[in-house]
Amino acid sequence: MARKKKAAKAAVEDDGMRVDSGDLRARAHELAEVVPIVKARLIGSDDVATSNQANREEEEQAFLQAGALEPPYDPEMLCLLFEHSNSLRQNVDAYATNIDGFGHSLAPVFDLDSENIDHRLRRALAAESGKDPSDTEVAELKAALPGMMAEERSKLELFFECCSQDISFVSLRRQTRQDREVMGNGYWEVLRDGEGEISEFVYIPGYMMRLLPQQSRATPCPSRIRQSELKFIEVQRKRRLRLYVQIVETRVVYFKEYGDPRVISSDTGRVYDDEAALEEDEKGVPPATEVIHFKVHSPRTGYGVPRWIGTLLAVLGSRQAEEVNFLYFENKSIPPVAVLVSGGKMSDNAVKRIEDYVKANIRGKRNFHRMLILEAEPAQGAPPGDAGRMRIQIVPLLGAQHNDALFQGYDAANQDKVGMAFRLPRMLRGDVRDFNKSTADAALTFAEMQVFQPEREEFDFLFNRKILPELGIKLWRFKSNAPITRDPVSMSQMVKDLMNANVLTPAEGRALAEDIFNREFKTITEDWTKQPVPLTLAGFPSGGDTSGMPKDTENPQDAAVRPTGGMPTGIGNVPGKPGAKRGGLTQEALRLIALKKAFEYAEAEIARAQRKALRLDELETEVIRIPADEMQALLTG
Repeated sequence: MARKKKAAKAAVEDDGMRVDSGDLRARAHELAEVVPIVKARLIGSDDVATSNQANREEEEQAFLQAGALEPPYDPEMLCLLFEHSNSLRQNVDAYATNIDGFGHSLAPVFDLDSENIDHRLRRALAAESGKDPSDTEVAELKAALPGMMAEERSKLELFFECCSQDISFVSLRRQTRQDREVMGNGYWEVLRDGEGEISEFVYIPGYMMRLLPQQSRATPCPSRIRQSELKFIEVQRKRRLRLYVQIVETRVVYFKEYGDPRVISSDTGRVYDDEAALEEDEKGVPPATEVIHFKVHSPRTGYGVPRWIGTLLAVLGSRQAEEVNFLYFENKSIPPVAVLVSGGKMSDNAVKRIEDYVKANIRGKRNFHRMLILEAEPAQGAPPGDAGRMRIQIVPLLGAQHNDALFQGYDAANQDKVGMAFRLPRMLRGDVRDFNKSTADAALTFAEMQVFQPEREEFDFLFNRKILPELGIKLWRFKSNAPITRDPVSMSQMVKDLMNANVLTPAEGRALAEDIFNREFKTITEDWTKQPVPLTLAGFPSGGDTSGMPKDTENPQDAAVRPTGGMPTGIGNVPGKPGAKRGGLTQEALRLIALKKAFEYAEAEIARAQRKALRLDELETEVIRIPADEMQALLTG
């Protein structure tokens, strides 16, 4: 079916100038002609340009015949510009490294150690069943939840280990990010196993793919959504779907959109009722697989548009400036000196002797004092008296030579324009001039908050909304890791100060430490982790247990030797003594605290007795003699 090309030619307007897609393609091919620039020679452009142009026309014609939409910018030309630009690579690499290069982690939906875990489980059960669950049901779910979470985590870890056969999942994400930032579009092919579950993601080069128009009618598509934090339900949603087409050499392959339930031929793009009908009509042709399309959104097209396309003229201008500087050494070099002869001429032998001298007798320390004698003869037909006016001058031409490259200011401004299109500070583009620790931290914090983290959250949303429900994962969430942009030393000191000030508990401090070191720590379930450290050291019981502490009416010496109660006994056996029991860490700490108080009490009693004895020794003795009759009168009276 013949189709007119839509008015989708790429255009960039600047100061009244218009660059259409044909001109852009021609300029990109001009840049491609200088591919071997590192070999310090130019390659003829006739054959290369003609061959590539013919292939591109054939590919474009094949895409049009397949019914594909014309992209606003030729993807292969964008790749050529990326390869030959002096400013795009570092920006794209900064995106790929900081957004997708630090891996991912799995965050639990439920925190089993939180205080409101029972309330959340009760609410989840109520949303699932429509009635208020009993305390027994909540307790049973809480007891079964750790096993369910461990099973799902093992399944997820195995999936990410094998979801990309040839490369790691991080490499898959980085390659897709590069395509997305260079061409505006990236693609994953989704492969499923015999049970219909996702088993593998395959990277598809973005320049090979094209979009077909959306279908006019909406198709009901199954979709899993959360009914509660514990359950997914499947609903039918109507979507206007589209197909994708890939052309590799002469083969045309069709793909369908992710979540499309229809059976579609991968060779012709025709829709069938089921796989049996496809096999009957097109024997041996596999059904089309699904594709996930990542793109930089553009409101005027279904394709993505690279964010740097507004600086296209800056990219082209910087490349042209570099070519001018390179060609200067080949075509426009000015010699350092010139030999000028006036009133006569130099013979051919003299010229040849000067050339040989410059080539062979200037280099080396032995030739440092070697002299060159120049001879000239009067011009033919000159009067004899004019022979004395003949002069030979050696004039330096260093002032006419360029001391440095041209257009450096223009090129620097262009690089800043491209960097601003990506909203990246210069330090992340490899330029560390004029940076100190404070400005560097501010630049990294800005890029992390305003650029990288929103991109990570966009990818995480896609995974948590579309991929994990397909895998049946409901107790874990996918989270892309971020680089450590904070100073670990300062953060560690801050956590320490907050813990000593009774603001943070050890459990909360360990959670912050996980964020500082970007790794998961082993969970400690002891009660002392749930109250500030100074309170534990001061003898305050953890978990509300006071039976192990000295009573107000009890002698601390008795409490030191009394067995502590309220704690579970027989936590473990003492190594080497089967059957012997030992207390937990908290129980032992309480016993030592009580023993310390007993020592303090004993020391106080000893000091009190010493002070009393000292006072008695200091008293003066006075004897008063009383007559017997007076004493008798006092006693009887």
